[in-house]
Amino acid sequence: MVTVSIQENGYNGHILLEPNLSLSWKTNTRIFFVICLITLLIAIHFYRIGGWLVLPFSGLELLLICISVYLFFQRNNHCEVITFTDDKVVIEKGKNSPEKSWEYPRHWSKIYIKEHGLYDIPKVSIKSHGNEMEIGSFLGYKEKLLFIKTLKKLTTEFQSYDWEK
Repeated sequence: MVTVSIQENGYNGHILLEPNLSLSWKTNTRIFFVICLITLLIAIHFYRIGGWLVLPFSGLELLLICISVYLFFQRNNHCEVITFTDDKVVIEKGKNSPEKSWEYPRHWSKIYIKEHGLYDIPKVSIKSHGNEMEIGSFLGYKEKLLFIKTLKKLTTEFQSYDWEK
């Protein structure tokens, strides 16, 4: 998901990049509890008719589902914030708060777009003084195109601004 906030001058602002998660953590936990309830009802039924061996395996199944959902959210619950100011570009990456941050001088940094990346999704990176970093690697095709369009607009406005005022 791409969320854009551009200031009135047209060349400063920030872009928030988040992976596309189909369901929220709250919704996934609700679905997990429904699956638990159904599985336990079935397991208890089999236990009552003599199939006691179903209980440990249904418990193991629920544990594996729980671990899978948790690991999925740990891996995909992150974001990138790209902030454009007059003199620098700041990239922050993290889960709930910035865990890593990089600063690039805006006048010396360049945005590179490789048109045919993995699965024909364009690859976007920023480069300055020999340091290069990919941005938005988790975005889908349409989101990446929106991100590239926003980047082009921000950089075009920045380059066309009359700095002699």
